[in-house]
Amino acid sequence: MSLASTESSQARQDVVRLLALAALLFLVQLGARDLWNPNEPVYGRAVAEMSERGDWLIPTVNGLVFAEKPILYFWMARVTGALGGVNEFTLRLPSALSGLVGVLLIYLLVYPYAGRDRARISAFLFATFYIVFWSARSVQMDLLVTVTTLGAVVAATRVLDHGADPLRGWSIAGLAAGLGVLAKGPVGVICPGLIVFGYLLASRRLRELRWKHLALAAGACLLVAAPWFALLAIRGEWAVLHEVLVRQNLSRFLAPWDHQEPWWYFVKYLWIDMAPWAFLLPLAAGLAGRDSGERRLDRLGWVWIASIVLFFSLSASKRSPYILPVAPAVAALAAVPVERFISGTMDRVRRGAVTAMLAVAGGSFVALAIYLLARVVDAYPAIETAGRSLAVLAAVGGVTMLAGVLLRRRWPMAAPAALVATVISVYLLAAIWALPAANAYKSSRPFCSKLQALVGPDDPLRSYGFWRWRASYAYYTDRSIENIDSPVGLRGFWSRDEQVYLLVERGMLEEVREVLGEPNQLLGEPVGSNEIYLFTNR
Repeated sequence: MSLASTESSQARQDVVRLLALAALLFLVQLGARDLWNPNEPVYGRAVAEMSERGDWLIPTVNGLVFAEKPILYFWMARVTGALGGVNEFTLRLPSALSGLVGVLLIYLLVYPYAGRDRARISAFLFATFYIVFWSARSVQMDLLVTVTTLGAVVAATRVLDHGADPLRGWSIAGLAAGLGVLAKGPVGVICPGLIVFGYLLASRRLRELRWKHLALAAGACLLVAAPWFALLAIRGEWAVLHEVLVRQNLSRFLAPWDHQEPWWYFVKYLWIDMAPWAFLLPLAAGLAGRDSGERRLDRLGWVWIASIVLFFSLSASKRSPYILPVAPAVAALAAVPVERFISGTMDRVRRGAVTAMLAVAGGSFVALAIYLLARVVDAYPAIETAGRSLAVLAAVGGVTMLAGVLLRRRWPMAAPAALVATVISVYLLAAIWALPAANAYKSSRPFCSKLQALVGPDDPLRSYGFWRWRASYAYYTDRSIENIDSPVGLRGFWSRDEQVYLLVERGMLEEVREVLGEPNQLLGEPVGSNEIYLFTNR
């Protein structure tokens, strides 16, 4: 067997093992956690209503057009929903599959630059970032645009740095960017564009770009993204086009109405969301060595992080998942000190820093255990058993890490191995047990079950003063719930001759009492950090 075929076989084995680990993290008990406010029930209800209507063009929530996000996720969820109905598992499956594709793509990105070891470490780190683990198990779009960005960059760099066929490479890059546009709008093109152009600019290689290649990529992008937008235009859905392209992108970027945060917001959340491995980033600076492939990969990684963080920092509207597209670059860079530590080629100063980080990580897990036992377990009886188990696991892992640090001369890999084992175990225990147990506090399903026992499917049911897209009650009662947004409308609904029912959240309770007096309360329960009440006029 030739060396090339041996390496190819080993690479395939790496990919299979990495995907098996990622599948364990992303797919096990994927549907056990209910849809939690604020966003998951909105997307879930949109998919349910599209499926009921047989519609593939425009999502609706409570019968109202929902145009805050483009169409890709809803198409994917409709396909997965056809396999087993619209439920928590099928709604999250597009995100989980995106996570698996991301693991594969980051291996493919790193391998030709730096070889198997760094490629598999990078893919492992990516799969075990907190934000990737959570996003792969949630109904949301940010992981989709992360994977499309990664796919576009992989295709482009195969041409620019590895001699791949430009026709094929730039076509694939354009197709990936087009999917990104369908996933989350113009950022699907902006993110990979910033990364590739920034990388070539930093490398003084802009002249390598050819207009015909850019035109090819643009054409492929339009081939994927344009049909949906064109169909909307043909049907005269100009309000939908304005919402999804202008208001949710340009207006939100320049003059947002929510999520306004200071300029340094993403600088903070980079470390939080990419935990526990983002803290290795400072150790990666200047560590690539003399290999030209590794140097190019490191330059790409640093440009990747800087361009995405800077771009989203310029927006006045900020949410931490917006910078999820930097996760592949953080993983590829953080893999450098990990690889050097394992191989024993790291210098003494950096090795000391890694030891200190392992000690901090061990102490953090012990602190987490103490917090769970002191503040969480007693306050939430439904998760007591799972919470105590999680605390014990965190404590054992933390103590083992600290012991490994103390005994590092004899067993240098004990603390790192304990960290990896603890991270994976905590994720799995949370996914299998702790998060589903938290449904008792976070989910509206228990309340909706009681509501359905009191309110018939044809009985008049309204909400008052809800956020326009509040959908958890609609999702778990499987019915549209029209919202009343004015005292006049509330009086008119309440004065009907028939028996009517009204949902009110805690923040609007006093206003309702001012309008209706003391209505007959049938139910009242906490849901997450909120409280929900059911009233009737009879």
